[in-house]
Amino acid sequence: MERELEELAASVAGVLVSAMRSRDWPLMEPRFRDCFERAGVRGGFAGLLARDQRLLAAGELTATETHLSWSHRLSTRLVELPELAGELRELLPTLGLPEPGESPTPVANAISGGTVANAVMAGSIGSVTIHQEAASPTAPAAADGWPRVGGLRRLGFGVRPARRFAGEQGLPPYVARDCDDELSVLLRQAVHHGGLVIVTGEPFAGKTSTAWAALRASVAEEARVFLARGGADLRGLPDQLRGRDTTAAHVVWLDDLDGHLAEPGTPGVLAQLTQDRVLVLATMRDEAYDKHRFGHHPAARVLSVARTVEVPTEWSEAELARLATVDDPRLADAVRWRGGLGITQFLALGPELWEEWRRARRAGERRLGYLLVRAAIDFARHGITEALPLEAFVAVANEYEEQSEAMTDEAYVQALAWAASPRTGVAGLLVPGEEEETWRACGTLVADALRAPDFPMADQYVWWGMLDGAREHRPAEHEALLAAARSDLRARGEAGDVHVMRALGEFAGRAGDMTDAKHWYGKVVELDRGNALTVGQDLVELGEYTEATRYMELAAADGSRWAASALARLHFERAGRWLARAAEQGDERAAATLAHLRSGPGMGPDTVKE
Repeated sequence: MERELEELAASVAGVLVSAMRSRDWPLMEPRFRDCFERAGVRGGFAGLLARDQRLLAAGELTATETHLSWSHRLSTRLVELPELAGELRELLPTLGLPEPGESPTPVANAISGGTVANAVMAGSIGSVTIHQEAASPTAPAAADGWPRVGGLRRLGFGVRPARRFAGEQGLPPYVARDCDDELSVLLRQAVHHGGLVIVTGEPFAGKTSTAWAALRASVAEEARVFLARGGADLRGLPDQLRGRDTTAAHVVWLDDLDGHLAEPGTPGVLAQLTQDRVLVLATMRDEAYDKHRFGHHPAARVLSVARTVEVPTEWSEAELARLATVDDPRLADAVRWRGGLGITQFLALGPELWEEWRRARRAGERRLGYLLVRAAIDFARHGITEALPLEAFVAVANEYEEQSEAMTDEAYVQALAWAASPRTGVAGLLVPGEEEETWRACGTLVADALRAPDFPMADQYVWWGMLDGAREHRPAEHEALLAAARSDLRARGEAGDVHVMRALGEFAGRAGDMTDAKHWYGKVVELDRGNALTVGQDLVELGEYTEATRYMELAAADGSRWAASALARLHFERAGRWLARAAEQGDERAAATLAHLRSGPGMGPDTVKE
């Protein structure tokens, strides 16, 4: 049995090497990975698949070395996990690759040290022989095994993800930019004659998306592309391209080119690639391009012959018009909530800001900043989109939770400084308003909060804080916010929450809707007569003395001495008011009674309330 498992491991390793050298490896890799996961394989096999395929393509591993290492890995796992054997036996026939036992299948090794070695598999499914052949002039170049342009997704190309919720695709549709045609012309020229084309712009201007779209529009889907990750050593690229199929286009993609220019030899590699008629497509931030292009930087000479296209952060009217025709809620959010951000900045920055803000909610030094930002989000998503001073956010932030200790003004100022610090040089969680020392939540956070199904609702205490802040700092918007509060809390009041009912009574009173106010106050007392005195006092504030008297009498009848005292004061104050009116009309008896009442201690009109 052990011998059989070793032979199976060797067979699978041989097929795996063949798959890694196949142009369809991007489709096969997930099938190997899923097979290992189903069998319960642990130990980073998914990462090893990607690493070894990359090293094989780069010539840093030979086919023989790759086969031997995977034979050892698989044989060990087959002993530990018997179910893996069944999974592998079912996988092999589905790959569409010649299995050991069919005609010998050459597996070209990547260029390494200037030579090309071929590994040839022979034998049956249970027996694989690996041997080296001499270099052959017909061996395919490593570059002919690069991924095809048609199989590249934007996320794999390096485009930043956007926030998404249920039912939404990974990225919004690409909206054509005004510079697309110019870039496509340059790419079509360079793919035939070679050349370095650089897409420049400010951070998150959409450089990578624009380059991806232009590449897809300008070269055939069968074209091969090398995706260089940051820090990758590019010195082996000319060797990988040597002997390539010249009838097919080959592209080298260098996102954030300045990260590669720090590597030794990169300027020379770029010069060699363009000399060899290879299209090199790159992106650079404006600041980085200017730094490397001008002056005495080693890359200045090679950049001087590059063709550049700038992607502006601000979108033109024509671009915004095209965007308006696309049905995607994230793009609609970008138009509505972007503020001073560009469309692509809004989309790319959103997930970063949301994740940083969400993680700051944990106990620690950022917790206070989290609460200030949440207050700003709540103001905005309920209609107060104008910037507010710090004290408005503080008042609401204090309603989210009871602070374990009194917060100093300095603590709030430090929390504000953290929240308002620009991320990636673009925008902070809070952004400055038009008036000095005012702030609002970054629009990306507001848009995501409005679309997030689990974003917490504001309770009555938070609403009180927001209404007080609006009344003081944005009085023109207080009425609309008050209507929003009543609408938002109504369902919870109808569900029987006494505290919410009382808030609805107060908010209705603020709005001048006495019918609704008396309705909610009545519900409060109906559910708990212990609230009769409080309700009566609230109604006194609203001038509803008849209703107030009724509830105070209930509380006094239940034995509350505070209610009895408050009721007496209420009657006393009302009696004084009517006596004063009668006295003004010449009633001497009323005047005498009023004088007698006013001569008593502590019975003035201001003593009615508790």
